[in-house]
Amino acid sequence: MRSRGWNRRAKFYFALTIALIVAAWTYTWFTREVPLHHELLIPFAFVTLGMAIKYGDQVFDLNIGSKRKAVLLSIPVGALMGALIFLDEGSATIFIGLLLALLLVAKYDNLAFKLGFLTAGAMAVLAVLEGRPFHLLGTIIVMVAAIADEVLSDRGDRMREGALSLLLKERLVLKGAVLVLCAVGFLPTFLYFFAFLGFDTGYSFVEQISLSGGIGHRKA
Repeated sequence: MRSRGWNRRAKFYFALTIALIVAAWTYTWFTREVPLHHELLIPFAFVTLGMAIKYGDQVFDLNIGSKRKAVLLSIPVGALMGALIFLDEGSATIFIGLLLALLLVAKYDNLAFKLGFLTAGAMAVLAVLEGRPFHLLGTIIVMVAAIADEVLSDRGDRMREGALSLLLKERLVLKGAVLVLCAVGFLPTFLYFFAFLGFDTGYSFVEQISLSGGIGHRKA
């Protein structure tokens, strides 16, 4: 699988990811809804998690790149997610729901994912035991939406390539759920909607550069 560079969709998702980070920072700058460290950290951390998670997924699913690097990366990535859960209510609401959803649909199917889940999951359990804040109903809504998106995405993977299959793989249920949670106040600010879109576009960006040969070629 040879490539001279990123494909068009990779370039699109990269540009969209940068635009979403800027949009998140711009929104919080004008609204002053969150402290400066939230304004700077949350969008960047969400994008980083989306990209790192998809890297591990592609390395094992497509047998490209370095599995050793993916495994070594999984623990700090899990620790980053766990730290967000431990320290930030909005992040906890989203990521606890995602961790539970992926556990229920059995998506922790390689060593990197298992190590990342154990790290983030242990920190999430500690956060709950210590009474760290998160919105329980919001977490349940995220979990249900994520499960629905996994089902639809798997169906899209089995379909002939086309507009409908691409739409099903865009995970629109979860995006819509996060938007609604922001609107009704289960998430404290729309910063989390922008950040979650960045998480998703970062995820899609890595998927596309992997298909272009950008993280290594398929091993025989």
